[in-house]
Amino acid sequence: MNMSVIYIKDLFKSFGTLDVLKGVELNLEPKENLAVLGKSGSGKSVLIKIIAGLISPDKGHVEVLGKNLEHISKKELEQLRLKLGFCFQNSALYDSMTINENILFPLKYALKTDTPAEMQKKADQVLEAVGLLRSKNQMPSELSGGQKKRIGIARTVVMNPEIILYDEPTSGLDPITCVEVNELILRIKHEYDTSAIIITHDLTCAKHTSDRISVLLDGYFKKTGKFDEVFNEEANNEIKEFYNYNFIK
Repeated sequence: MNMSVIYIKDLFKSFGTLDVLKGVELNLEPKENLAVLGKSGSGKSVLIKIIAGLISPDKGHVEVLGKNLEHISKKELEQLRLKLGFCFQNSALYDSMTINENILFPLKYALKTDTPAEMQKKADQVLEAVGLLRSKNQMPSELSGGQKKRIGIARTVVMNPEIILYDEPTSGLDPITCVEVNELILRIKHEYDTSAIIITHDLTCAKHTSDRISVLLDGYFKKTGKFDEVFNEEANNEIKEFYNYNFIK
């Protein structure tokens, strides 16, 4: 019996004549953070959109929390998505809502049995967890890029997901804020017992937030393992070039 929370085998996806994924295989274990590294356009975001059921693969087996996405009904997919948290690259906050309203929005949509007081308690708890409880009445336009990332993570965590999909969580942030977001990702894992796939081209993020990393190049995973195992002296030239590009000492 497969115990992985995400299991993918022989996954293919093309857009017209562009072959993006060419036989991807992946498994995510319970309470594991897996970083997926790759250059821009390598198919990283396509991969997690397939996992979330936002787009369909051309071929291959995709299993999430024991559900085969090829044979899942629309209702089952909606229920499954409640167990998946998707942290968008741009945080995807609603500009016309306060921070508090942004956090409450998914709760009002999904947890129709909770009272307003219960939902507010959950919102306050996650805002406290990301260090922004005092900012809950502010608008997104009043926040820094790093604060928006943290609110995006809080809005994901408030639904108590089993799996979180992070799409470029440190993109566009300064080095100090990147460290803060990396530490938050680790804290979320330990405090909420989540599993996560972290899509990134930032090796520092991958090194500090993940248990394992997979390098996606030319449509499939070239190498998977712990950071030092992947970027060792025996790594091939493509992987070494990726390492050198990030200037990690």
